[in-house]
Amino acid sequence: RIELLEEEEEEEVDNNDSSSPPPTPPINNSKKGSDDNFDPYAIRLLRSAHVSYLLNALTNPLSRGFVSLDASHPWMVYWCLHSLDLLGYFDVVDNNANAAGGLGGNGLGDNGYGFEEIEVLQKVELLKRIVSTVEHCWKDVPLYFEVEQVANDARLKTLYDKQNVVNDVNDVNNYKSTARKTSNVSITGGGFGGGPQQMPHCAPTYAAVLSLCIVASLGLERKKEDHPYRTPGRRAMEVLAKRRLQLYAYFLTLRERGTTDDGGEERGTAFRMQHDGEIDVRASYCLLAPCYLLGLLDVNNDKNNSNNNPLQHPSISRHIASCQTFEGGFGAEPSNEAHGGYTFCALAALRILGSVSTIDVGALSSWLARRQMGFEGGFQGRTNKLVDGCYSFWQGGAVAVLDGWYGDTIDDDEEKEEEEDGEEKKTSSTTELSYDEIMLQRYILLCAQDVNGGLRDKPSKPKDFYHSCYNLSGLSVAQHALVSWQQFERSTLSTSSSSCVNEDDEEKKTSSGGDDAKEGKQEESYNRLWGDASVNIVGRTDPVINIRVERVKFMLSQW
Repeated sequence: RIELLEEEEEEEVDNNDSSSPPPTPPINNSKKGSDDNFDPYAIRLLRSAHVSYLLNALTNPLSRGFVSLDASHPWMVYWCLHSLDLLGYFDVVDNNANAAGGLGGNGLGDNGYGFEEIEVLQKVELLKRIVSTVEHCWKDVPLYFEVEQVANDARLKTLYDKQNVVNDVNDVNNYKSTARKTSNVSITGGGFGGGPQQMPHCAPTYAAVLSLCIVASLGLERKKEDHPYRTPGRRAMEVLAKRRLQLYAYFLTLRERGTTDDGGEERGTAFRMQHDGEIDVRASYCLLAPCYLLGLLDVNNDKNNSNNNPLQHPSISRHIASCQTFEGGFGAEPSNEAHGGYTFCALAALRILGSVSTIDVGALSSWLARRQMGFEGGFQGRTNKLVDGCYSFWQGGAVAVLDGWYGDTIDDDEEKEEEEDGEEKKTSSTTELSYDEIMLQRYILLCAQDVNGGLRDKPSKPKDFYHSCYNLSGLSVAQHALVSWQQFERSTLSTSSSSCVNEDDEEKKTSSGGDDAKEGKQEESYNRLWGDASVNIVGRTDPVINIRVERVKFMLSQW
């Protein structure tokens, strides 16, 4: 009887197997997913939950506990705005605007978020409020310069003349008139503070400028003149255009020059975070990144073509290089412990200045390689510390910047050899990341996501805007294949005063050397992807500036 029962059970199992669902297919790592190989168990980015969390922060009053962040208004705006931009919240998929590469099929439907009229108006109002909030954080500051410095600096002279317009025809050159009375001239500069009527500071200035650049690009890159995004975009560009020279003057007053050697050459030039504030390498990056976006690192001399821009003086690179430690990373200042955040700021600043070769890149590569944890997959910020989600960008982004520099250096050497051999130049190839991008994506998607929206440091830690921003930025770097990041000549960029892409302006060039009409149609290149690739892909962030590459290209074309 037992044998008969066992045979009957085996027959039942066989019958059940014939009607059981097919085995779960492997995780889809292709660019676009399909219903045929949909995996219900694949790990996915909780896009809608993150969007709701970030929107709630921008549209509703924050709890009283956020009073501790009263000096971080521009930062909170930037963290949430950049995160929403990476998630494709503002992307328009229609005939008049190109969606970001990789976001078209990320579970947002055929038309992104639907973009019904009410949704468009809500997004426009949000962008307007962002511009207004950031604008109210601006603070004018009286600055004093030597007469000779103003006379020899084209930007300072232009700013001074605008602020000191007089009717006396004999006093056209105001700085010369002032020279007869005093050795200094007064110029009204300024920067963005952490909130309304707060002191200007390099850190919130960085966040404010990047936020305005995102809004300006979202609005003014649209081809349709009546596109609803153009109103906040135009206002953001007006603020940037109005304040850029004042920012330049303010940044000059933050310089802290070092001693000179026997030859009279400055050993190093550092920057303060604010007047009478601390000196560290963050200031150099938070100052140079906005200058790069606002076209303030160009030739700055009316008399000749030589670049006498004080913000590009070699002593700045020398000071940053002096912050490299024996481990290979960078500290806040010389002799400090190597730290992931300061390492990124130092390396990105050197990349903007074109001076990466002044440091020990081998030691830096070795230090960065040891920061990814073999078990967790995420990055630690310092030696013998725990993994932290925000270092997905600070350390992962630093690796991307350094790998990109290696790739550009190799391409330049190959081009020189080809030119010597008389061969045609080859297009710059993509470069692989020198860390395990699969492990990092796994940590972010499995450990850093909060199921209710938002991202965090690690499990058991609370979610917040900061970690949401830098986890998503790190995810973006890990997903998108590296491409060349070069300093492009401004003369090759369009300087159209219309600040937009018109229907008949299809040949308008951007910093990548291509045209906007073709840019959105180019097929995106990806690294190895983990989880459901049809949902997990976010927009491509610029690893040096940390806003989407479309926003950087647009801003570079405006000055």
